[in-house]
Amino acid sequence: MRRLLLVAALGFPLRAVAQGQATRDTIPRDTTPPAAYFGVTEYKLARQKLEQDMQRGGFSVYIIADMEGLAAAVRNQTEMRPVSRGGSPQHERFRQELTDEINALIVGARAAGATQFIVNEGHGGTLFRNVLVDRLDPEAILIRGYPKPIVMSTGLNPMVDAIMIVGAHANAGSPGIISHNFAFDSFTVNGRALNEAGIAAFIGGEMGVPMALASGDDVLTAETRQMLGPLETVTVKTAFSRSAAAVLPPATVHRLLRAGAARAVRRVRAGELRPLTLEKPYRVRFCLRQSYVKDEWVRATVGQLDGVNPGGGPGCFGYTSDSAEAVGNLLNEIEWTVLKP
Repeated sequence: MRRLLLVAALGFPLRAVAQGQATRDTIPRDTTPPAAYFGVTEYKLARQKLEQDMQRGGFSVYIIADMEGLAAAVRNQTEMRPVSRGGSPQHERFRQELTDEINALIVGARAAGATQFIVNEGHGGTLFRNVLVDRLDPEAILIRGYPKPIVMSTGLNPMVDAIMIVGAHANAGSPGIISHNFAFDSFTVNGRALNEAGIAAFIGGEMGVPMALASGDDVLTAETRQMLGPLETVTVKTAFSRSAAAVLPPATVHRLLRAGAARAVRRVRAGELRPLTLEKPYRVRFCLRQSYVKDEWVRATVGQLDGVNPGGGPGCFGYTSDSAEAVGNLLNEIEWTVLKP
């Protein structure tokens, strides 16, 4: 019987932006924090309901759904965005491909004994509304929309047994297809470079949840294994440049994803895949993407967030915390700033 869960009113605390030279008065921009739209209490209640739903037992899989690493995806503007946000009608086809690749993971994981599935929309080009809900596996819980806490890790909790990321892309500065890393040109924790999959593994690791599988191009799978160790990876295309690749047909991709997900579940259950753990305090260093460095309002707003200190050059900052979730909330604040929803 299909399990239903309403994940409603997701919100998160946005640390107050200190008053500085570049303010709402001097540089007009909507600076209304996400917490003004959705309260912290509502998010805690939604997460508590999610955890209660999972306490029925069984092996649970948390799937992060990004898009740039989908098998046929090679162009950001024409394939990753809808017409309403400056993209093209091709986006609808890639929504179907995303949903199909998610379903393939679920089928494979279920064959290995997984019983519960949370899918979190991880692609912000449409403000996290990409998955075709009516075509998603009926046993999955879908988290979609924006604003939401911790961006790509919304709803992740210690009751989850394994994290998988589908449609993932390589790190900023790499030769992978549409490579980037949130709003950053570089992002490290304790000197360790992390891509978006690595950041999710970092947040999940503090909860005791391992990153079990990542799918995307050959650059993504190689760099993620280097960052996180021998997790399961599924290479669905081989990059020639940031916008050209040799891609596999859908039937082959789905077969590989089913097999990879099954292996990942078995390896987690056998204790072969362990959570990522880093030493506290977490010393985060990041440099904003150059296009954001040139935006005075973005640069100033990020520099005024609580705990953020400038250093390392224009648009580069540091942040120290004992909480990976706090780091995730910082990323959310930065994402809110640059997305301008």
